[in-house]
Order: sequence, then structure tokens, then C-alpha cells
Amino acid sequence: MPQIPKINPVGISQVEKVANFFSLYKKPLLTLLAVATATFLLKQMFFQSAVITVVGSGKLQVAPAKVEMTVTRVDSSIDPVIAVNQGENNTKVLIDESKVLLGNPDVQRAFYQITPTIVGGDKLYQVVNVFKLTSTEPGKTSELIKTLYTKGAVTIANISFLPAEQEDVTQEARRAALKDARNQAKKIAAAAGKRLGRIVTITDDLNQVAGTLSSKEQGGDVVAADFLAAAPEKIEVAKVVSVTYEIW
Repeated sequence: MPQIPKINPVGISQVEKVANFFSLYKKPLLTLLAVATATFLLKQMFFQSAVITVVGSGKLQVAPAKVEMTVTRVDSSIDPVIAVNQGENNTKVLIDESKVLLGNPDVQRAFYQITPTIVGGDKLYQVVNVFKLTSTEPGKTSELIKTLYTKGAVTIANISFLPAEQEDVTQEARRAALKDARNQAKKIAAAAGKRLGRIVTITDDLNQVAGTLSSKEQGGDVVAADFLAAAPEKIEVAKVVSVTYEIW
């Protein structure tokens, strides 16, 4: 007849040890639990937290590594087909001139829009072509803008100088903004005789600042002042955050 192996009751002995521990220290443990519960209830009843909201800002100075801009070209004709073809051809000229000057810019066609208008009693079809241009040669920005205007661009907008690692720089500025907010909150809490608590909410400011230049003609020539968009040696990357804290 086969032998049945004996099972070492390790699990049972461990349970017994835990039971013996609670049996031995039952009174102190219950007292500690009662004190903790009473403290929590008293805190909730008589020591409600208040909240404060502060705005922190973080700024970094970095060298620009690229520039972005939006270029607009407008063409018109009494014939809508001619207007569209003119717009396509003239926009291609602007893109080709940009590639000659910059080597290999990133160009994204945004849209074109055709709108019938009445000018001097005649019906004209106005075609607006827009493309976004990104260059890794910010030092050529003034020359690029001058070339685009003289080749027929109507508006060059949303000119933004950007750092090489934009997300990393933005994140660093965000951390600086959060640190600034916490420092302000600590001072306010101390002035009120309170202690700074946990963060309740954080609101990140996602606004971006961009410049716009429009062509102005004087005797058929674009005013030279329009071309003073030289790349700065340093650009400021700023983040603003609004943080709400508890204070006790």
C-alpha cells in the first residue's frame, strides 16, 4: 500500500502566529486605530482645508534653430479657370524660389480658396493660395521674406523662431513655471499662517506668440522696412501654468 506523504502545516503555523500577535496586542492596536479615526474625523470637522491659486512662469533663452511662416498669394481673373491656374503657377514660383534660396525647406500646401467678387462693376474670381514654410536656416529669414514679397507674396504671417528640441525646451520651461508657482504658494501660505498642501489642479497655458508682416507697396516696390525680420541671437521660450493648492 503506497505511503501518503506528510504535509508540513507551514501555512497553519503562520496563521496561528498572526492570530497570536493580534491576540497579544489587540488592545494597543484598537487604541491606535481609534485615535487615528478620531484625528481624521476632527480634521474633517474642524480643520477644513482652503485653496489658493497661483500663476507661475518659466522662461528660457535659447538659440533659434529653425523658423516657420505662412505665405499667402492672391490672384484674380474674370475666368475662374484662369484664376485657379494663375494661382497654382504663381504659388509654385514662390515655392521654387524658396527652395533655391534655402536648399531644402519643408513646404506644406495648406489650402486654396476661390471667391467671386465685384470690382468696378466686373465680376472677378479671386483665388487665395496658402502654404506653410519651415526653414532650418533662420539666418536667411530677412532675405527669404524679401524674395517672397518681390515674387508676389501678399502676406507672410505666423513667423515663429523655434529651438532645435522644441518639446524638451518647452518641458524645461514648464518645470520652471511649476517651481515658480510652488515658491509663490509657499510664501502666501506662510503669510496666512498656513501650511502648503497637495496640488488640486494644474492648468497649462498653451498659447503661442507669432508675428505677422504684410507687404506695403510704394510706387510698385515693397517698403524696405518690411524686411527687417532678422533672426535673433536668442529667443525666449516661456510657459505659464496656473496651479491650485490646498493649504492647512
